[in-house]
Amino acid sequence: MAQNRILVVEDEPLIRIFMVDCLEDAGFQVEEAGTASEAMTKATAENPPFAAVVIDVGLPDRPGDLLAGEMRTQWPELPIIIASGHDRDELIRQFSNDRRVSVLAKPYNAGMLVDVLAAVGVLPSPR
Repeated sequence: MAQNRILVVEDEPLIRIFMVDCLEDAGFQVEEAGTASEAMTKATAENPPFAAVVIDVGLPDRPGDLLAGEMRTQWPELPIIIASGHDRDELIRQFSNDRRVSVLAKPYNAGMLVDVLAAVGVLPSPR
């Protein structure tokens, strides 16, 4: 697995820039996608897959929780963070049986983003 590479899937440019900056500051290499389709294309092209993926729920082409399910089917051990400003409790229930999925409530800060990655077993490289 690409131990230091994170895929960020977020359609809002300002939020995506914030996430990328936070993750790069924490020592990760980051790839970006603005849609679920673009994310699947990038994830499929990676060999081995990313160390983790951070997915916004409100993507323009399909919901992020559906994308998470597709990725889980293809990559059973891939850590997935679902970022949502809505229905956090429902998402937690939906993925409660999957220890490699965590939900990050919006708004969040850089520390919260890195902490949730650590909670699913993904740590940045030492500098």
